Amino acid sequence: MELRGALASLRQDDVEWERGQHALAKTLGAWQVEPVVAPVLAAMKRFGAGVPLDRCNALAQLFEGPAARAQAFADSLVAAGLAALDGHPLGQLPLRHGDRDAAPLLVLAETGGATLALAAYDGVPLAALPRPRTARFRPAETWSRVLAGTGAADHVQRGEGQAGGAPLETRRVILAPGTTHYCFGPREMVEMRQVDGAMVALRLERRLDEHGPVREYALADGALVHQASARRDDSRDELVVALLGRMERIDAVLQMARVALGGGGDALRWQALREVIALDALAGVELLAQVAADPEDSLAEQAGSLFAALLAARPDLGGATSWLT
Repeated sequence: MELRGALASLRQDDVEWERGQHALAKTLGAWQVEPVVAPVLAAMKRFGAGVPLDRCNALAQLFEGPAARAQAFADSLVAAGLAALDGHPLGQLPLRHGDRDAAPLLVLAETGGATLALAAYDGVPLAALPRPRTARFRPAETWSRVLAGTGAADHVQRGEGQAGGAPLETRRVILAPGTTHYCFGPREMVEMRQVDGAMVALRLERRLDEHGPVREYALADGALVHQASARRDDSRDELVVALLGRMERIDAVLQMARVALGGGGDALRWQALREVIALDALAGVELLAQVAADPEDSLAEQAGSLFAALLAARPDLGGATSWLT
């Protein structure tokens, strides 16, 4: 009861809370310059700029060297953070965090297209999740090292260049303290399946292609069931394009055509193409022909297949001319 009373008084004192947040920010700043931390953060900047991991020595050692290095790095944050939170129990370290699929994530460093984070897996809610029916492949590469706890995960792999229609390869991976796993996101993904109590892992991730799509395949037959952009801006634009299509906004066809021919991600461009076709078949066929005719366009093959299918179903579209210019 005494503890509750103390916490209640803190909740009513904004000035004290702000002081606490300032103190926690200072704690984080002091941690970032500790000898075990500063070289890692400096290496993260190089890694985020595209330098290969094996040339970012302090960072690479967390995943390729003795497990004690990664443990000491994480322990330094835990020690500093707990000491600071003991004096400011309602405070929060100024680090980005999230909770998804029974795995809270705390981002320790973020630069360029790279993030370094701690992931904590809780076995109870993880066991309650339904068995996955699909596998998501993202344009990113990931290194993961178990710091504490044990568990098992499914490593799912699709063949290089496999567009769908063939079963994916799945194998079970046993995880224990010190275990390191690398995942090449466009062709591999790891799905945590079981954790004995709790497990903590250090994760390093780097985006491979700014405009590369996230593709989701059915585990049963490898069929492509969904595709979306990995970029938040592109995802937002996809929603806008889809909404304009559902609203049957013919007046937006020209703008959507520009998106389809622009420099955005494949998922965004393909969504725009589909909406143009639905709103104006003539304009859509003309767009498909333009995209299919460019051998350097990453959507050329898809556009060519759809173009042929549309003409087979609607031969009258072949000789027509749209108003799209």
